[in-house]
Amino acid sequence: MRISDLGMQQLLLQGFQNAQESAQARQIQLASGDKYQTFGEYGADALRLVSADGMVARASAFENAASIALTRLETQGSSLEIISDAVEQSRAGFVRTLAVGNAEQLLPDLEVAAQQIIAALNVDVGGVYVFGGTDGARPPVDASSLGDIAAAGSIDALFNEGERTTLAVEEGVFVDGGALASEIARDLFVELRELGNAEATLGPFQGELTAAQRDFLIEKSARFAELADALYQEQGLSAVAQGQASDAATRNFRARELAEIVAAEIEDVDIAAALSGLNQDQLAIQASARALADATQLSLLNFI
Repeated sequence: MRISDLGMQQLLLQGFQNAQESAQARQIQLASGDKYQTFGEYGADALRLVSADGMVARASAFENAASIALTRLETQGSSLEIISDAVEQSRAGFVRTLAVGNAEQLLPDLEVAAQQIIAALNVDVGGVYVFGGTDGARPPVDASSLGDIAAAGSIDALFNEGERTTLAVEEGVFVDGGALASEIARDLFVELRELGNAEATLGPFQGELTAAQRDFLIEKSARFAELADALYQEQGLSAVAQGQASDAATRNFRARELAEIVAAEIEDVDIAAALSGLNQDQLAIQASARALADATQLSLLNFI
C-alpha cells in the first residue's frame, strides 16, 4: 500500500480549520451570550424567538409608558393635596377672622394661598405641565399672584390648556390623564377674584369687621367648604387612576419577564457547555497543528 502525503496533509488541514471554526463560533457565543447570531440559524425555534422578542419590546414600551403615567398622576395627586390644604387654611382664616374680628392678616394670608395654588397648578414633570391636558408645553395658569387673579377681566382668560387627555398604560388600556387646571380652579379663582377686589367695595379689612364684611366672609367660608369637598373628590379620582397605572405597570413587568424567560430558553447559550467545548476545540487545534507540522516534514529518508 502507498501512502499519499498530500492527501494526509489535506485531511489534517481540514481538521485544523474545522477546530478553528468551532472555537471561533464558541467564542462568539460566549461574547454575545446567544447560541446563534441570526434568526435563520435557530431553525424551527426562530418563529417562537421572534414572537418572544416582540412581546418583550411591547411589554417594555408599555411598562415605560405606565411608569411615566404613574409619575404624572402622582404629581397631580400631590398638587391637589397642596391646593386642598391651601383652600382649607383659607377657610380656617375666614373663621378665625370672624371669631376674633381682626382682619389685617386676611389678605396677606390669601396672597400666600393663591401663590401656592398657582404653583401647584403649574407643576411640571420633565418639562410637561401635568394640568395642561393635551397642551403640556406651557404653564396652564397665566397668573402669579392674587393680584393677577383679581385683575383678570375673564377667569377663562387665565387658563392656557388643551383638551383633557388619556394615558396609555397597557396594550389597549388607557387611564384618565387627570383634570385640567380650569376644571380644578375655575370656581376657586372666581372666589379669589372677589376676595382680591373686596376692599374696593367693602372697604379695607382693618380692625373690626363691618357687617357687610362679616356677611361676605361668612359666604366665602361656606363656598370654600364646598370647593374643598370638590377637591377631595378630585383627589379620590386621581388615586383611582394612580392605582390603575400602578397595576398596569406591574402586569407589564410580569409580561416582560415571562417573554424574556421564553426568549432566554431559546437563544441563551449554556456557558458551562460552551467553555468546555472551547477548551476541547483549543486542544484539537493544538493537536491538529502539531500533526500538520509533522506531516509536512515526512520523508522516506526518515524510514531508511
